[in-house]
Amino acid sequence: MRFPTSATVVVTALISRGLAGYAPVPTSCPATSLVRLATGLSDQEEAYRTARKAKADVALGAWLDKISCSFDTTGEMPTVAFTSSGGGDRALLIGAGIIQAFDGRDSSVSTSGLYQGLTYHSALSGGSWLLSSIMANDFATISTLLETWEPNFANGLFSPDGSNATAVRAQINDDIAAKKAAGFKGTVADAWSRLLSLQLLPGPDYGVDNTLSAITNLPSFVNHEMPYPIITSLNVDLSGTLCLPPFNGSIWEFTPYEFGTWDSEVAAFTPTAFLGTSLSNGIPSSNSCITNYDNLGFVMGTSSTLFNDPGVGSGPAPLLANFCQEPSTSSNTTSTPDPILTEFTDDIYALLTEMPAITFASPADLYANWPNPFYNLASAPLVSAQKTLAMVDGGEAGQVNPIFPFLQPARNVDVILVNDNDGDTAELYPDGAEIYYTYLAALEAGLTRMPFVPSPDVFIAQNITERPVFFGCNDSSTATVVWIPNSPLTPAGGAIETAQVQLNVSQTQSMVANGVAVGSQNDSNEWAEGPKCSSSYGTSKAGIASTTGDTGTGEGFAESLGEKSRRESRTRKFLMNFIAFASMICAFYLPIDAILPPMANSSK
Repeated sequence: MRFPTSATVVVTALISRGLAGYAPVPTSCPATSLVRLATGLSDQEEAYRTARKAKADVALGAWLDKISCSFDTTGEMPTVAFTSSGGGDRALLIGAGIIQAFDGRDSSVSTSGLYQGLTYHSALSGGSWLLSSIMANDFATISTLLETWEPNFANGLFSPDGSNATAVRAQINDDIAAKKAAGFKGTVADAWSRLLSLQLLPGPDYGVDNTLSAITNLPSFVNHEMPYPIITSLNVDLSGTLCLPPFNGSIWEFTPYEFGTWDSEVAAFTPTAFLGTSLSNGIPSSNSCITNYDNLGFVMGTSSTLFNDPGVGSGPAPLLANFCQEPSTSSNTTSTPDPILTEFTDDIYALLTEMPAITFASPADLYANWPNPFYNLASAPLVSAQKTLAMVDGGEAGQVNPIFPFLQPARNVDVILVNDNDGDTAELYPDGAEIYYTYLAALEAGLTRMPFVPSPDVFIAQNITERPVFFGCNDSSTATVVWIPNSPLTPAGGAIETAQVQLNVSQTQSMVANGVAVGSQNDSNEWAEGPKCSSSYGTSKAGIASTTGDTGTGEGFAESLGEKSRRESRTRKFLMNFIAFASMICAFYLPIDAILPPMANSSK
């Protein structure tokens, strides 16, 4: 069953945004079902995707025309998605710079205008802070957002509003107490979420009025100007002995319309506006439903909640996270504690001592708690026994890049631009590990739209950890994935610790500037154009197309897709536009032999 766009949902979203306060609010239940099985996209997302794609096609065509190549931009263009990784403020600021480099409203570099060609944008953890700030501020430019970010980041997350910090903490405690009075116990995740809201979200009382479902009322969303946003998180089943999500843990999606997962053991969604409602087998447990639980700060706080991680409790003032110590961590007890992480832990502990509304009684108090809309749902055996979903950072299972939402066939995504800002190396830059973990997880989950990705040692051996890398170029059955790693492309670079939550104005500006450099590859025409105006867009196993107008042998991606499209001119036009777009993006991609799996393992 698909959710119709009902007046109840719209009115609830309006009421939710109008009610100043953090506490959930009871309301009448809608006449429609509150659980939808994941047989495809909801009617609302499908309608938005279609309208947004039409605008994105025009923008993508305009961008192609801007770079002065003779591409045919009259046909359907590829569906393009962008992912913002985790990595704290490093991910937020580098990601902001890349978006600025892609945004035709906010920059004049080779890639400017590409952002307007996106249909989707997903994010997790630090990337979700970026995405939430953009959409809550009505699809604002990065230049505009920096006016708010710079002073807030200079104060630091744990010294909010400068000299007014004591009053802010008291207000946050009152917010959590109000939530508790409404019947929902607050946790450390709530305090964390409210601090993030102060830094990143608009409105009075430190951004408390923002809800995810109310994004649908903003002009940029109503007019389909923003890419459809998706924030991801993970669930931990606390009925056992594990306190961390498994490697193959389900990827849960928060969107303006729905919350749920495509995982086959759940495969269900519920309206975001009614999150917090007590359901059993899809039926409300009382005559009332709940709104205002989908506080946007709580959503992005959920995506970045990592207090269950044993490492966060390793400081001199350990949190309850020590209840979650894993045996494998014992070998690290002699290592020198990270001073920034220790300071972060101490700040969290000190904050909580000032908030009597938060009490610790069990490991569950370390998580972002969401009443489970799929409780007692027979078709969701993975979570049907969980009265409450204990949610954590979307990257805790190793997938720091939220790619999974775009591997779902229903979304029909052709190109995925993956901005990886993880700190794998000693210098705090990515080395390919996270996108490799996503490839392995996709294999296990049977998500065949994910192309082959080699292990990190190949990235290192090929010396391609500091430039964009292109995957899936010779396989028409997969999406084309463009890995765009953070790398030091400016004198100041783009490396800060994930746990660093205070930056002066100069640091903030230099991080964004490095992101602009990464997004545009220092305003490189070759990066934007690829094999400019060449006669074909093929690549070969012998190497890559040059940036001087020549191509490879011409036997590969272009020919294999072109051959399949000869029977239908419209399809051929779309595929050739797709190939042209991919060629532009991949001026620096890894030679085909290095990224294809061994022939013995390839049956495609």
